[in-house]
Amino acid sequence: MRFAFDLDHVLANAQQAAGLDDFGDLPFVEALEELLRCAKEDLEFSNNGRLAFESNLQRWLVNRLRYVNDVKINPAILNEDVSDPIVVIGMPRSGTTKMQRLLSSLPGTISLPLWMTQNPAPFPGEEPGKPVQRIEYARAIQSAQAEHNPDFLASHERKADEAEEDSDLLLFAFDYLMMYIIHPSERFLTWLRSRPRLPAYEFQKRLLQYLQWQQGGKRGRRWILKNPGHIGQMDALTQVYPKATLVHLHRDLREVLPSYCRLIQSIYQELFVSVDPRRIGRETLAYWGPEFRRQRQQRQTFAEQLNILDVSYQAAVGDSLAVVERLFEAACMPLDEQVMVAIRNWEEGNKQHKHGRPSYSMAQYGLDQQDIMDVFGTFDDGFADNLRSGYA
Repeated sequence: MRFAFDLDHVLANAQQAAGLDDFGDLPFVEALEELLRCAKEDLEFSNNGRLAFESNLQRWLVNRLRYVNDVKINPAILNEDVSDPIVVIGMPRSGTTKMQRLLSSLPGTISLPLWMTQNPAPFPGEEPGKPVQRIEYARAIQSAQAEHNPDFLASHERKADEAEEDSDLLLFAFDYLMMYIIHPSERFLTWLRSRPRLPAYEFQKRLLQYLQWQQGGKRGRRWILKNPGHIGQMDALTQVYPKATLVHLHRDLREVLPSYCRLIQSIYQELFVSVDPRRIGRETLAYWGPEFRRQRQQRQTFAEQLNILDVSYQAAVGDSLAVVERLFEAACMPLDEQVMVAIRNWEEGNKQHKHGRPSYSMAQYGLDQQDIMDVFGTFDDGFADNLRSGYA
């Protein structure tokens, strides 16, 4: 059926695909309608981009339908305790992916692999504990990206069973700021910034409860989450996860921003008819600058509520054992020989830049040092003096 940017059409298609009709609470519909309007009027999708947009909409909605149905049948899902995750935050390209994946390999943790982030709801007929179809779905994504977008792979490897950003779960709420990253409409960003930040995090929490329930409950384990998009969201994050331990990675923005722009360019070249690197630079400043400043203010506002460890990129990349030792101490988790062995094994099997190292510069994205200073107010997140030894 021909795709239409029509709300009723999109909702009905998802209901037909799922064989279910109850979406639960409907506040997300307003955000979905705004997304459809801005995508139709402001974005020029390529053929692959249009298909990806349609597929994502249906996946987000079908999973919501299945989730709502499962909670009706099993209301104990919402009794699961997910209040104490370890959350890796920091600007993109600051070592957050490495830190999340390392921590996710350790005993006592719960990983959030790609297959979970794409489909938190079991497929029909799925046997408990055997998410074969969901893993196959994620492997198809992995294979397609390896074949058609090696530039993206060089910047950010994705595997079906490898830990991924929890932003993918937040996207299921629709009313989430990082929706702009893959739908770069300036009007949509302005609209999203007018919205409360909390509802998306509340829905993410429910999805984590749902996933934890599928795995037999908490059993003393703690989720490992990671999302650069948590920058500027300390209010929502601390309210929804009051016992969270945060590790905040810091890297010079003159290195972070062009690296991030290169990653975004590799994503956009598959989604849109034309890609302008200098526009990507402008959009990067417009999105991350206000969130970065918001984060610095929130670090002061919520200082007494935050259990947070600040770590430099150099320490995260070069001395991960010491980082984990400090983090486990902050999180009151035991650091035994089993954990130490797991760290060494992970490091040995996950060398940096094994798929090549992309090249980039500030100039190709129209960025210069004065732009960064004007928008962010710093090059180094304001922690340079404390981070010379790797920690604050």
